[in-house]
Amino acid sequence: MGSEKKVGLALGSGGARGAAHVGVLKVLEREGIKVSAIAGSSIGAMVGGAYAAGIPLSRIEEEWLTTSRARLLRSFLPTFPRTGLSSGAGLRRYLREILGDVRIEELPIPFAAVATDLDTGEAVVLRSGPLVDAIRASTAIPGVFQPVCWEGKLLVDGGMVEPLPVRVCRELGAEVVIAVDTNPAPRPTTPQARRPWGLLSQTLREGLLHRPWVPASLVEVLREYGRETTSARPLPGIFEILNQSAAILVQEVLRLKLALDPPEIYLRPKFREERSYLRAKENIRAGEEAMEEALPRLYELLGARA
Repeated sequence: MGSEKKVGLALGSGGARGAAHVGVLKVLEREGIKVSAIAGSSIGAMVGGAYAAGIPLSRIEEEWLTTSRARLLRSFLPTFPRTGLSSGAGLRRYLREILGDVRIEELPIPFAAVATDLDTGEAVVLRSGPLVDAIRASTAIPGVFQPVCWEGKLLVDGGMVEPLPVRVCRELGAEVVIAVDTNPAPRPTTPQARRPWGLLSQTLREGLLHRPWVPASLVEVLREYGRETTSARPLPGIFEILNQSAAILVQEVLRLKLALDPPEIYLRPKFREERSYLRAKENIRAGEEAMEEALPRLYELLGARA
């Protein structure tokens, strides 16, 4: 199918949920809809950059489907540099194996990766230079990967300031922007799995609290833990709190960005498995379903029939 209007993809951040970007691309390819521009943040930059470089979509999908714990460990190999848990060298090697030494300005499809300037907090749009380095910068999760030095700037994950780069996609010439939002939304912190620990705590307290040989400090710890685990609303763990806080901040940034520059088509895939890189098949399917539902609207915008 052909159209005079240029279709662009704004691919959002979101870690393992980014497999949905592959599903969206599968539907567009199946329908014969040409993608004329791609802007990506974080995992969106990785998927979008590979596609813009001409890597067959079947190869990109295969990379997701064959992801293993061993491969993930190689990509996130801890080296404990001063600025992050990992230097990102493993991820860089992996990207270079797939993409080679191609530069952004040489790509068949206009592409931009978005990163964040660690000194100013401003978005940095990377539209030239080595593709591998741009993707590495856009995916440099603070505290996990060390920042990337780029023309005198320290760059980290683009999802911090442009979790869904609609504006950047328009700057690449897109007239109809399909925005694929794979950012995690805040969700209830209901640690139901903690109930067994509550039962264990109750058993310990019943068995130990009245023993004269149990130190008073331990008694107090058991009482405090018992109050937490048997209350109507147990407290979440530290990682749950940190993840939830990040999701709340991203949600608010995204809300403001979309209000200022809404896309023609906004996709929010319905994920069954949100966090695991090892369950990519389900997340790819979620992207397919979201794009399929939006096809009538897309054809309407393009002035064409399915």
